[in-house]
Amino acid sequence: MTPAPGTPEFPEPAIDRLKLCKADAEMLDRLVDVGFELDQLEYLSPEETQRAKSILALLGLMDAYPVEDASDTLIDATLARIDQYESQRSARMHISTSEIEPTSRGFKIRMPDLISVAAMILIAASVFLIINQGAREKSIQQECASNIAMIGHGLANYGFQNNASTPTTQAASLGSFFGGTIPDRIDPQVLVDEGYCNQNHLNCPGHGGDSGGFSYHTQTPDMWKNLQSHRRIFFVISDRNPILNDLLAGGNPDPLTPSGNHGSLGQNLLRDDGSTPSQAPAPVIGGDMIWVLDGKNNGLDIFLTH
Repeated sequence: MTPAPGTPEFPEPAIDRLKLCKADAEMLDRLVDVGFELDQLEYLSPEETQRAKSILALLGLMDAYPVEDASDTLIDATLARIDQYESQRSARMHISTSEIEPTSRGFKIRMPDLISVAAMILIAASVFLIINQGAREKSIQQECASNIAMIGHGLANYGFQNNASTPTTQAASLGSFFGGTIPDRIDPQVLVDEGYCNQNHLNCPGHGGDSGGFSYHTQTPDMWKNLQSHRRIFFVISDRNPILNDLLAGGNPDPLTPSGNHGSLGQNLLRDDGSTPSQAPAPVIGGDMIWVLDGKNNGLDIFLTH
C-alpha cells in the first residue's frame, strides 16, 4: 500500500488505484468504525498496524488531490436552481388570494371569484333541498300510514262493540256507477264522533285539501251484507282517489293514475283486517283497479271513493 519510490507528488487520482483486498477492506471498515483514529484500534498485530497505516496514507493522498474551484457561473446556476425549486414548493403549499383585494374598508372580492362562490353555494343549497325534500316526503308518508292505521284500529273497535258492523253512509252522488242503486260508503266521522279515533286521523298530511285526503270502500248494501257474512279481507281505505271527480264529470281518466297525496310514489292502503301493506306503486290490487268499478272481478270489485 506504500507509494513506490519516485511517485510524483500528485499521481493519477488515488480513487482509481483504490482496489482493496479482503484484508484491506476489513481494516478500512474497522477504521471507519473508530473515526479513522488509529490509536482507537486495539489488539493489532504488527502486520495489521502497518496495513492500517498504509490505508490512512492512501486516504491522505486522496484528500491532497487538487480540485479546481467551482466557477462562479456554476455556483450561480446551482443557487438559481435551488431558488426555483423552493419557489415551486411554496407555490404548491400556498392558498391563493389573488382574487381578494385589500381596500380601506376591508377586502373586495373580484367578480370571477364571486361567481365561483355563488355557484358553490347554489350547488350546496340544491343538494340540501333534495335531501330535505326526500326526508320531508318520507315523514309525510309515515304520518299518513299512521293515520290510516288509527282509522283501521277505530273500525275494529267499533265492530267489536257493534256486532261486527261497519259505520257507513249513503253516497247518493255515486248511484250512476251502480246502475242507479245508491251505494254505502264507510263513514269515518262516526268513529270520531263516538271516540274511536281523533279528527286529525282522518287527514293525510300530503293531501293539502279541505276534505281529509282519504278515500273509503264503497259498495251496494247487498254487497256490504255479503262481505260481513263471509268475512272476506279487502281494502277499505286508501289515499285519495285522484280520478273520481273526472269520472263523475263523464271523463275517461286513466285508472292507473297514482294518488296525488304522495306524487308518483304510490298510495297507502288499509285492509279490513287492520294491516297496512307497504305503499303500492300502482292502484291495482290482485288485478283489480281500485279507483273504478271495472267489472273484471267476479267476486269483490274494490271501489274507493270520497
